[in-house]
Amino acid sequence: MTTSDGDAADPTVGVHRALATAARQVYRHPLPMVAISVGWVLASLPLVTIGPATLGAYGAVRSVRENGRVDREAVRETLAAHWLDSVLFSGLLVVFPAIAVLYLGQYAATSDPLSGVFGAVGFYLAYHAWVVFALAFVSLADGADAVDAVTGGYRWSVENPVATVLVGIVTGTLLLASAVLTIALPLVFPALAAAFHTELVASTDDSSDGEETDATEATVSKERPIAGDGRKNDVSTTSGR
Repeated sequence: MTTSDGDAADPTVGVHRALATAARQVYRHPLPMVAISVGWVLASLPLVTIGPATLGAYGAVRSVRENGRVDREAVRETLAAHWLDSVLFSGLLVVFPAIAVLYLGQYAATSDPLSGVFGAVGFYLAYHAWVVFALAFVSLADGADAVDAVTGGYRWSVENPVATVLVGIVTGTLLLASAVLTIALPLVFPALAAAFHTELVASTDDSSDGEETDATEATVSKERPIAGDGRKNDVSTTSGR
């Protein structure tokens, strides 16, 4: 395998490449990306619709990545198939932060060390869950079912702990930078974050496909006879007669 293949297989390198590719997507398709961001903000205002709005944003970013434009029909089909899953995902995303805030608040009021420990654990679980469900939303937009989407995101996060931390840091940094720029927060951040996560999953899938192809080629090479072996065997058999 070449050095470039090894770099592609490195999940930390994949995070940086996904960010760069996502930025290029926003630069090349500014109008649909801004439309996706504004649409996500407006659709999320009722709060209970954050899950479907997020799924729709990931589906729209996926269509821009593939076709250069928002495929509204594809987005509608994705929402029709997985809107309930997206509501469940968004609900679960609230649980761990709520636990963390509850125990950290109790620790601040009582200085109970056990509450502090539970608060820290809740914070870690919330961070981990946000990364897992971000990747799961991408998988839902790609057509995976809810169980496969979550287990796939969790498996990736466990197998790549450093990259998992990096994904959260990069997403948080994008959020802070967009907030500092004020207008960029509603116009750019939602689509940029969705594009970043989409590119990350795509690069991971490409690496997996490449490894499977290499393994298949290696197996075929071992099983394939060396050129001329069959002829030599025939000649040897004839001479021995």
